[in-house]
Amino acid sequence: SDQLVSLQKQLGFDYVSDGQFSLGWQDFLRPITDGVEGIRKGALVRWYNTNTFYYTPIIKDEIRSDGKAVLRRIEKRHLDSGSSFKVILPDPLTLTELADDRFYGNKEKLLFAFADNVLREEVRRLSKSGVKYIQFSSPALVARFREAPLSRDELKQAGEAVGASLRGSSARSGFHTFFGDASPYIPWIFDSIPTDDIGFDFSQTDPESLTPSKKGIIAGVADARSSYLESIGEMERKVAVIRERTG
Repeated sequence: SDQLVSLQKQLGFDYVSDGQFSLGWQDFLRPITDGVEGIRKGALVRWYNTNTFYYTPIIKDEIRSDGKAVLRRIEKRHLDSGSSFKVILPDPLTLTELADDRFYGNKEKLLFAFADNVLREEVRRLSKSGVKYIQFSSPALVARFREAPLSRDELKQAGEAVGASLRGSSARSGFHTFFGDASPYIPWIFDSIPTDDIGFDFSQTDPESLTPSKKGIIAGVADARSSYLESIGEMERKVAVIRERTG
């Protein structure tokens, strides 16, 4: 992970990440399932259609965080290195969709419980500790499988939950969608999700579907689920279309 951070610095990245290798995260949700009051680990389930797994968060009581569930897993040397460090978290919608709710009995209540009682505390503490970029990853928004895309009202509600999660933070923020096609949400996603940047999986989302936006674009131009190695030329062509479409 230190070599990865060093490479990003050499390449002039504005924000650096250790790839979350040194965070001791056995799965993407583990800091939440292990470190938040009111949650216990459930069954081991495949992480979407990949060869990785996560423990289902079982909601057994009111959920509440002390704000340190994620921070205590970060190697302090990264925060003290002088770099603008980036941390990636599951967004409120993904946490809600993947949880086994045995307490709230209502998806909207659980969505905002994650936002207000858990993620807001985590994000605020991370920001105060020196983390400069918070990315919410939201496969749940686009990896709907047999379910229909969210309605515009539901997308707006998901955005309100993201906004609640960011309240009190000074870090730059992003919202990244992957494992599915985000085009059904364009262009409304830019106004509905109150982050500085919006991300798309361009192995699933046609770059031609993008519309101009003042927001930054997190461009997923390589397919991490495929063993096929894209050429630099292929990725450059995708980036060129993205730049053209977003102005």
